[in-house]
Amino acid sequence: MKTRFYIEKRNDEAGRLLVEERPVFMSVSFRGNRVIIGTGIKADMNGWDPDLQRVNLSYPGSHGFNSWLSTLQETAERAMDALQHSGNEVNAESFRNLFQKLKPEYSSGFFDIFFQFMDSGMSRWSNSTYRKVRTIYKLLREFEDQTGFRISFENLDAQFLEDFTAFCTQKGYKNSTTSKAVSILVWFLNWASNNRFNVYREYRQFYKMMVPLQETTRNMLSLKWDELIKLKEFTPEHHMMKRARDLFCFMCFSGVRFSELQLLKKEDLNAEEVIIRKQGGRVRRIPLNKYGSDIYRAYENKYYLNNTAFPSMSIITMNKYLRMMGKESGLNREVLSASVGGERVPLHMRLTAGIAVNTFIANALKLNVPAEIIAEFTGIRNDSRVRRIKLDLAGDEILKFDRS
Repeated sequence: MKTRFYIEKRNDEAGRLLVEERPVFMSVSFRGNRVIIGTGIKADMNGWDPDLQRVNLSYPGSHGFNSWLSTLQETAERAMDALQHSGNEVNAESFRNLFQKLKPEYSSGFFDIFFQFMDSGMSRWSNSTYRKVRTIYKLLREFEDQTGFRISFENLDAQFLEDFTAFCTQKGYKNSTTSKAVSILVWFLNWASNNRFNVYREYRQFYKMMVPLQETTRNMLSLKWDELIKLKEFTPEHHMMKRARDLFCFMCFSGVRFSELQLLKKEDLNAEEVIIRKQGGRVRRIPLNKYGSDIYRAYENKYYLNNTAFPSMSIITMNKYLRMMGKESGLNREVLSASVGGERVPLHMRLTAGIAVNTFIANALKLNVPAEIIAEFTGIRNDSRVRRIKLDLAGDEILKFDRS
């Protein structure tokens, strides 16, 4: 089966090509049959990319339009798969009839449907339930705004879950809080599926996926010292990858969390220490080793929006570049996967900004720094996380390195 999208080309009475508000069609070809289906959307001719068979990203509403086209393509594939396993004759009429039955209702976007979900429950839910759902709505909006991850029904998969849980971790959420947020998201997705707004089903594995994600948190994945130095000395060609390398390594050397790094101002940092400012006037002072100082000096005389100490970067972008650099620099030690099943994968596939603090803790423990001092530097409210990492390191050879 071959699926193709195209925009209608038609001339007016004077023979001029009509270019505004042209309908988009889907053509499905199989076994000598060709079925033309209207998608229900319209776009200007200059807003259509014939090679990608999608609306140009610069065109108003393109994200919602393209999400809908992907949904129609997914529905066509499901209809054909069902017909081929039904034992019935596969022809143009049977395909069209089944496609129409399976086709979801048109929606302009994920958040529009989420708002409908909240609106539909307003009269039935308690005030507490409505506030919880609205909080998750705002959290997903914040996740999209701060990470650049475009949320749509078709991309709510394992990668989304991993990035979303990493985002929640950076905000300081406990695993139980993140699990509740995912539960409300699944509740909404079930509602959207039952109301024919969503045809994608991978989200139904989220609960199973959450188990290994929580287990990897307990395993406290971190970089060994030689792995950290290998990444630090890796020389990427792209300047954004270089930034991701520097920011990640700075967090590993200082114990600063990603959310704190993004807020650091020029006055909060010098070659000797980092000052983390909290609400109420509280501060946390972290001494810098020579590696952290070297990174600081590389950015000392560069200036960024809002006078931040380092350039801004989303956690999703950093994670993407970390995995690329980890692969190129040979970080292939086998670690537990984030997917269901608990298989082991190369370390570079699990690199995220979230393991930077774990790396700081692990290497500090190998220097015999007391757990209470490490907890003070990292701002951890209790030392249970330090104790778990210490247990993971039990039996390892003590790694000595110079922090002078």
